[in-house]
Amino acid sequence: MSEHSEWPDHTEWPYHDGSTENPRPFDNHAPARAISERALPQEVREIPIGLRRAGAWSWRILLVVAVIALVLLGISQIMVLVVPVLVALLFTALLNPVVSFLHRKTPMGRGVSAALTLVGLLVAVAGMLGIAGRQLFGQYETIQAQAVDGFQRVTAWITSSLGVKVPTLDSALDDLIDQVQAHSGMIASGALSGVSSVGNVLTGMLISLFTLFFLLAGGAAIWQWVVSLLPPAARESTDTAFGRGWKALSAYMRTQVLVAAVDATGIALGMVGVSMAAYAVPIWLIVFVFSFVPMIGAIVSGAIAVLLVLVLKGWVLALVMLGIVILVQQLESNFLQPLIMGKVVALHPLAVFLGVTFGTLTAGIAGALFAIPLIAFVNATALSLTGRTPAPEAATTVPEVPEDNAPPADADSADASDPD
Repeated sequence: MSEHSEWPDHTEWPYHDGSTENPRPFDNHAPARAISERALPQEVREIPIGLRRAGAWSWRILLVVAVIALVLLGISQIMVLVVPVLVALLFTALLNPVVSFLHRKTPMGRGVSAALTLVGLLVAVAGMLGIAGRQLFGQYETIQAQAVDGFQRVTAWITSSLGVKVPTLDSALDDLIDQVQAHSGMIASGALSGVSSVGNVLTGMLISLFTLFFLLAGGAAIWQWVVSLLPPAARESTDTAFGRGWKALSAYMRTQVLVAAVDATGIALGMVGVSMAAYAVPIWLIVFVFSFVPMIGAIVSGAIAVLLVLVLKGWVLALVMLGIVILVQQLESNFLQPLIMGKVVALHPLAVFLGVTFGTLTAGIAGALFAIPLIAFVNATALSLTGRTPAPEAATTVPEVPEDNAPPADADSADASDPD
């Protein structure tokens, strides 16, 4: 017992069984628990406590799953709006440093800097598409002749090697014309649906550009307004957590653009190496865009490049192109991507696989595209909210352990910094 207190030490307090030794040192709520058990109806007390706890957890989990399902159902009804906004958020994470640099280094306001950055993006995209289109349409007759000759060589090889009879190009075209005439009504309906889809794409592009401009020009003010709607006690932690999530998303986008550019450049140089320089820019664009779709994007873009070489140049150069594609993608996935991303966006391969699969099943290509950025954002935000985000200096400094019975080297500063 302390000499300055009239109360006995807590280790001497009697417990509900009359002893002074606590048989469950980490459970000091046993009396209250016993009282609450007696207050329950007899039929409830007869149910094992483990089963009751499992039931309590089950209905809460089912409620959370139901809420998530309702949210996903609601999002699926407005995908025309949701997808453009998500695209705008990804481009905001990518282009925001450019806008901040222009605003900081020039007398232009943030709105003008955002508009100039957006115009530069559109000019760059239009320029790449123009170069690719001119290369393709400028050699249309040559490409057509090479494609027909390549198709005939491939069909002849399949027939002679595998014994499978492949229809000639003329018979295939005749069959196609017959099918078009027989299903003209269905094709007309599909054409109208295609026109509607094109309209949705154009609408989505306008929504995305409009949203992107305002996020680049005043995204910080919009976020501060959102934070101000929260209770005062939750504002600082929410702002910090979402700030770390945004940094993780920005890091992912920057590194993914760099990795996609390197991957596309390597495969485009491979096309030049197999004497198909006319297709280098179109293949570069295809590989670059598909690189943002995890796992399946690299396979699809590489297959397009190899099949194009197979049809136009034969199987020998196609095998060479296949080796180039495999080499570039292996260097990108095993060396370049881990080196650039490092620990900034450290996601387990299983999380990537399950995220992409879930996104594809629920939202198609859009779900596969947004799955990994969303997981990276949620991961960083959740780690911050749960207090598991390491401090910036944790990776470079190791605290010294004082000797036994010796005070810390900086005891005063340690006490001052202790929140307790």
